[in-house]
Amino acid sequence: MSENPFLAVALALLLVPLVLVAFLPPAAGGPVLPAVPSWPTYTVQFGDTLGGIARATGVPVEYLIASNDLDPSRLRPGQQLLIPTGGVVHTVKAGQTLADIARSYGVSESALRLANNLSGEPAPGSRILVPAPVVVPQATAAALGRGPAFAWPVRGEISSPFGSRIHPIYRVPSFHAGIDLAVPEGTRVCAAAPGRVVTAGWEGGFGLLVVLDHGDGYTTYYGHLSRVLVQVGQFVEIGEVIALSGNTGLSTGPHLHFEVRRDGVAVDPLSLLP
Repeated sequence: MSENPFLAVALALLLVPLVLVAFLPPAAGGPVLPAVPSWPTYTVQFGDTLGGIARATGVPVEYLIASNDLDPSRLRPGQQLLIPTGGVVHTVKAGQTLADIARSYGVSESALRLANNLSGEPAPGSRILVPAPVVVPQATAAALGRGPAFAWPVRGEISSPFGSRIHPIYRVPSFHAGIDLAVPEGTRVCAAAPGRVVTAGWEGGFGLLVVLDHGDGYTTYYGHLSRVLVQVGQFVEIGEVIALSGNTGLSTGPHLHFEVRRDGVAVDPLSLLP
């Protein structure tokens, strides 16, 4: 889409001095809603591009993607975009801690507490500012290709699809519960959706394996890794680097084995990927 010539003027009117909301008293020992600025929003117009909005506002594209949980390929007129200032606006997920958020964005917990005047853990659903993030995992997911449900964990050719096949090692009929993505050893493997790490280590034929629980019955499996970069119990963001690909376990060459399971039953990942 071509850029809207009135975009800069419209956004200039939006970016007025921010008014801080009143501080909410924390519940004793419980999560708190941080007092954060009320950020302006922008309604996407016909002809707008994400790059154009970023240039007009001075907000990096990756900040817009993360703050709005946005798939850039699905930018549509009428969408309301949050226009963050000073960093990424992060919506806290159930079970996600400040330590998790700090790891995801490469910042310190103290920086998060200072930016949001936090003493305890933020409540699920609250918005906090991540000041000057070192990495923006949501933007990584968008670059790999992101759909409504999941993003690609890596980009590579599918060397073995989901379904029936002849086992590459045992040479007998078998069922392949995922897809194999041919990538060089050491390729960064990213979380296909936000979730909690439930497995991180050696698991038989999978070799080094990471399993993420995304809720609603969904889990994803990342197998034959060369290195695991997360630990059990950690909450990761979509697009966050969780491992490096490899050739461990029952494997005939460097690749990533990727599975999606719903209520423990394997489903074709291609039905959920963009």
